[in-house]
Amino acid sequence: MISRHFLKSSLIYSIFGALPLASSIILLPFYTNLLSTTDFGLLAIFISFTLLMQIFVNLSFDALVGIHYFELKDNSEKLNAYISTVFISLIIIGAIFISISFILGPPIFKWVFSGKIDFFPYGFMSIATAVFNSFFKTYTFLLINQQRPIRFLWMNLFNFILTIAISIFGLYLYPQTLIGPMNGRLLSGVGIFLLTFLYVISETGIVYKPRLLKGAIAFCAPIVIYFSMSWLISYADRFIINYFDNPADVGVFDFSVKCTLLIDFALGGLISAIYPKVYSIWKEQKINYSSPEVNKYFHSLSALNLLMIALTILFIPLIIPMVVTNKNYYLSFQFLPILSISFITRALLNMYIAPVYFFKKTIILPKVFFITAVFQFTISFFMVKYFGLWGAVWAIALIKPIQLVMMWYESNKIFKFSFNSMKLIFLPLAYCILVIATNYFLSGYNYYIINSFGLFIVCVLIFLVYRNEIFDSFSFIKKKYL
Repeated sequence: MISRHFLKSSLIYSIFGALPLASSIILLPFYTNLLSTTDFGLLAIFISFTLLMQIFVNLSFDALVGIHYFELKDNSEKLNAYISTVFISLIIIGAIFISISFILGPPIFKWVFSGKIDFFPYGFMSIATAVFNSFFKTYTFLLINQQRPIRFLWMNLFNFILTIAISIFGLYLYPQTLIGPMNGRLLSGVGIFLLTFLYVISETGIVYKPRLLKGAIAFCAPIVIYFSMSWLISYADRFIINYFDNPADVGVFDFSVKCTLLIDFALGGLISAIYPKVYSIWKEQKINYSSPEVNKYFHSLSALNLLMIALTILFIPLIIPMVVTNKNYYLSFQFLPILSISFITRALLNMYIAPVYFFKKTIILPKVFFITAVFQFTISFFMVKYFGLWGAVWAIALIKPIQLVMMWYESNKIFKFSFNSMKLIFLPLAYCILVIATNYFLSGYNYYIINSFGLFIVCVLIFLVYRNEIFDSFSFIKKKYL
């Protein structure tokens, strides 16, 4: 049975680690009421650009410091020197990126956007935000590996409050412009950067020993390519839609994707909490094959994933109209079932990725995601051209099984997997087929009746498949608290 301490810390990592996603949800009504669909689309493009720059500024040092923490945690002096060196390196890299952007930013934007979008001020603000967020992201990832959930909580809460407050204030002060949203992200980034810097130097001092980063390029380069390809898979469709259509259509599509943030909110932090536990087990047991102790984490993740998908499909169209008054965005609801089930492979995919990080076989990641990204870009390009927004939606759903099969093939070379196929394959697949069939063949019927039926079915299936775990949990709670 999963321990009470793990459940408590995982809850903190899941909820507070997903606060950036929560801020996007909370800000949606303010964006839709105080920004035009065109400005909302432009904001989506700048946020996507920020995330891309964050990949290159961070250079996957967050993953690097997480892995080396377990190797060095028994030598506090060397660990502190290593952590300090990593964060000083991030500052140097960030300064280089900001300096270069002054020269190369304007011509690159002119070429990419055909002169329709200027680099200054918002393109430059996006790069600066990426630098600050990279520093913060690396530190919070370190906190997860150090098992310090309370500081993780307060750091993320501080960032969340700062982002929300500045963004809303700016939106009301300068409505129908991007001044509020962009400054909300930039200034909150400055705040969390300063706070993180103070914590790091107080704990490790200022030590810079580049030799400690020996081998970092070999480890990080494949991950950078992997994240770049992941970004291409996740965000390139906004740029394709903007190319064929306009920023207003980008806004509608991006809004539909944001309607699935509940799923990311539930899963993102939990995945981050699961990995350190799994790594600890593998290190202690010195194994390169699946074990029941590890599988229980991914089985539980799969069940939660299914439940979140069903809840999202049913309740988001009920909740959004309560806070979003611009009915132009309601067109997004038709895309929600297909976009939601694109998450169906999430638990299994992360199970296949875990040993790639642990055994430092990160060269696998760019290989898989480069091919996947090429497929994604090609499929998106032609499907958006001929089918508009529906083309972009189906491109997302179609690429996920391809990605999963390729990751299984490569990861299976370094790790021997054995798991409950009903929990990780057949149950998710059955629900996926149910959602597609009911929303296609019964599209003329009431949306809420159809998807209430889907939620009921998935709850019944989860109970039948996970009944032993559920009964064990009830017995544990009864014994512990009653």
